[in-house]
Amino acid sequence: MSHSFATERGGGTAPCRGRDRRERVAWVPPGLLPAVAAALLTGACGNPGSGESGPSADARMWEVRFSHVLSTGSEFHLMAERFRDLTFERTDGRFRVVIYPSGQLGGERVAFEQIQVGAVHMAITGTPVLSGWVPETQVFDLPFLFETRDQGLAAMNGPAGDWWRDLLLERTGVRSLGFLDYGFRHVYNRRRPVETPGDLAGLKLRVLQNATYLAAYSALGVQATPMNYGEVYSALQQGVIDGGEANAIGFVSSRLHEVAKFYSFTSITYNPITLLVNEPFYRGLPAEIRETVDRSAAEALAYQSEVARRMEAEAIEEMREAGVEISRPDPAPFAAAVSRNVRDALANGLPDGEALIARLVAEAERAASEGR
Repeated sequence: MSHSFATERGGGTAPCRGRDRRERVAWVPPGLLPAVAAALLTGACGNPGSGESGPSADARMWEVRFSHVLSTGSEFHLMAERFRDLTFERTDGRFRVVIYPSGQLGGERVAFEQIQVGAVHMAITGTPVLSGWVPETQVFDLPFLFETRDQGLAAMNGPAGDWWRDLLLERTGVRSLGFLDYGFRHVYNRRRPVETPGDLAGLKLRVLQNATYLAAYSALGVQATPMNYGEVYSALQQGVIDGGEANAIGFVSSRLHEVAKFYSFTSITYNPITLLVNEPFYRGLPAEIRETVDRSAAEALAYQSEVARRMEAEAIEEMREAGVEISRPDPAPFAAAVSRNVRDALANGLPDGEALIARLVAEAERAASEGR
């Protein structure tokens, strides 16, 4: 496929007969997840199909399993609830979203694998995780690619994001319905404030399991340690790691500010987060239900962006009240220490990598100029 930022988008499992409820939050013991996934595949939703046989579209109902890794107090969950409520109302209760927060069905990698096989219908996932399936995704992980979150979101909602969504669908059979407004991942830790690149040296930080993230933080002297998000709190408590990187809302909503008292707005990486749906399931929906899903997703994503800006300010205030020391270092020394080497390594590791990066940088500049 060409590496141009073109626009072209594509869809299931058969609809399932929903039970009389709007949401179920269930804890699943990790050891039972394989059995649960197998049961979900053969359970209430029936066998995959075109969506055209069986009861008429007006009579059918769907119970949709929706997974994400953050807590019920996060902007992820608020967005999922808004999507659930909109689709429920607009389909007269026939499209019923069941939300599984806090990684109950597994972390982001597991959730994506479950979407691919149809065990989960929808999920919220960060694009850095998806680079294992679509290596070109790593271009979005370049350190200091974007200067502001508005610039990053505008680029993802433009031709660059459309190109990536098409590529994801072609490679994996999973559709992206759009992007959340997560912003940047910033460094937090339990040992010291981070004001200069040298302050990162020797810190053992939980970093996303992504080649570009690992290379960037390693270049700054960090002991970059991939780890399931659900294990981070206890690892901090026990001193297994010194810290990690997350946006302010995730840092507070996951209660990491209770065990890590230093938070620095390093802005090393912008983190696109996407709303995903199993393509065969999506394509198996009647046209009017698909239209409702698309419209509700767009409105829920816009709502999430609005809520996220407010929640970030509230999270910063909550940090201060909890005694977290907040710093806002100059990004220039960090960028000088990491950007060139990581960019060269990424360009050499991707087909047409240099040209692809150049196009993305141009798209970032376009988004920045339009935002001025």
